Amino acid sequence: MRHLIVFIVFIIACLITDKAFGQIQPPDTLQLSPKELFGESDDLNDVGILQSYIDFSKDVLSSSNLSVGIIGKQVSTTLNLGYNKASMNGQWGHTFAASLNPVWNYYGLGYGFSRNTEKRTTTIQSFYSTDFNFQKNISLSVIDVFRTKKWGTFGYSLNASKTLWGESEGEWEGKYTVDENGDFKDLIYPIDPAASEITYGGMVMYTYTYKTKMVNISPQIFLISDIYKIYKHGGKNDMSYLTDFNLDLYYGTSFDWKITKRFVLNTNIRYNTTFDKFSKSIGYKKSNPLMFMIGTNFQF
Repeated sequence: MRHLIVFIVFIIACLITDKAFGQIQPPDTLQLSPKELFGESDDLNDVGILQSYIDFSKDVLSSSNLSVGIIGKQVSTTLNLGYNKASMNGQWGHTFAASLNPVWNYYGLGYGFSRNTEKRTTTIQSFYSTDFNFQKNISLSVIDVFRTKKWGTFGYSLNASKTLWGESEGEWEGKYTVDENGDFKDLIYPIDPAASEITYGGMVMYTYTYKTKMVNISPQIFLISDIYKIYKHGGKNDMSYLTDFNLDLYYGTSFDWKITKRFVLNTNIRYNTTFDKFSKSIGYKKSNPLMFMIGTNFQF
């Protein structure tokens, strides 16, 4: 029986090297103030300036213990911890994961169950995350990974997630309060009701490892797309729809430095490009993060 410190994510639901494929990945969980969440204010959107937003369901894609992300003008770190317990023959595995990010108010817990063969790993995993205030999310994923000696590692995942948001201030409608002298006192904002969104999506990924005596080098590519959404907002703006074409492309390289026979140091750099005309048409643009990751893999 061996225990493996599992590399789990910063930045959605996926796998880094052929060993990292199949481990739990934190889904999205994020609620920032309007100033942090958007690069520009609501007022500027009316004159054609896009508001930038952060999508943790896709950007949290790391299997490192410590991740540093540069997202727009924001810099943040995430601590990801995991514990993997395998059966004596190695065919079955249980993974427990936690993700902590006080800067972004991100906390999550997850569990995964895997079946392993020589050339394939299939994982069913769930993850719950919350900011203990405004937003919470639960996701269920199925990840299938195929390893080949000649062509590298291929994989896909199917994901269903539900996000719940509490009440929030809506856009100002011109109302305000005055004091006893009739002077301006404060703005009055309407309260938007609680909302929820169910998202169905998928991902395909590929990595190929070049092995040397000192380091394994693994170029990686991930393609993620949302397929169907069900949005509920107090009955006022409820809708369900097939999404227009959207694609998040993540690409980078992972390095496994062989410090000793039992200790491996992983470093990783990854960038993101987004194709989503629908979001731009309604005034929003996803921030594209540059991610630096470092982690350890120690067997005992």
